[in-house]
Amino acid sequence: MGGIIWLASYPKSGNTWLRVFIASLVSGEAADINKLTFLGGISSSRSAFDETLGVSAADLSAEQQTNLRPRVYEIWAAEAKRLLYCKAHDCYHLTSAGEPLFPTKVTRGAIYVVRDPRAVAVSFAHHTGRTIDGAIARMADVNASLARSEDRLDLQLQHRVLSWSDHVQSWLEAPFPVHLVRYEDMHADPAAAFTAVARFLGLPHDPEKIASAVAATSFSRLQEQERAAGFVERPRHAAAFFREGRIDGWRAVLTPAQIARIVAAHGAVMRQYGYDPTIMPLITERGAA
Repeated sequence: MGGIIWLASYPKSGNTWLRVFIASLVSGEAADINKLTFLGGISSSRSAFDETLGVSAADLSAEQQTNLRPRVYEIWAAEAKRLLYCKAHDCYHLTSAGEPLFPTKVTRGAIYVVRDPRAVAVSFAHHTGRTIDGAIARMADVNASLARSEDRLDLQLQHRVLSWSDHVQSWLEAPFPVHLVRYEDMHADPAAAFTAVARFLGLPHDPEKIASAVAATSFSRLQEQERAAGFVERPRHAAAFFREGRIDGWRAVLTPAQIARIVAAHGAVMRQYGYDPTIMPLITERGAA
């Protein structure tokens, strides 16, 4: 069966880890982090847009690009000989032409990775070169988009992410099957989390295959690969893409005031997906942000 499974998440939530696991499971061997495109494309890739449609996105407005993107995915699905697993950081939304950015007729479902927004804020700040306060503000912006540079061509097309809460809800309310996996559960019990992912995707999920794929995609191995060969998706200003991979590192970094801002903006959705908004930082005597 052809079509597309979207591997969706807010940035810095574990999407790449998920893709490497699926690549290892599909191929039966440890995946190369720099050769993941065989799984499927990245939804906002500028080069993929240009190549697929035979036009230059640079000659189009951001609105025109977005309105044409569903055609890109329809072509991907039509030309594929197997199910594609495509990465997406966009929120799920309708284009200005009134159609889903991710066409329902070629979508077979989605895996959505959610991560505690307090941890996302720290990782997102490192990834984008922003301050943590800047990352927190961006995550609360209901109109947020990425790749909006006006003085250079970004490798990605402009894409809407909205606020962290809106991003999560947009995908979990999408009109096709969506499997939710928490980043923290991927850490706590990777075998169970990834077995559930494999079952949803209809991929082999016997314990031996899962254990092999989990071992091949441990965070330390991903770090080793990046140190040895770099990583094509690492931003130029970031020292490393696979930086720490911890689930509670934010507690030693965020101030009480920063945590309060995150909880004020996202507390309702945090509670809905099992994140306790009352947890305080490890060093509570730090000054306010």
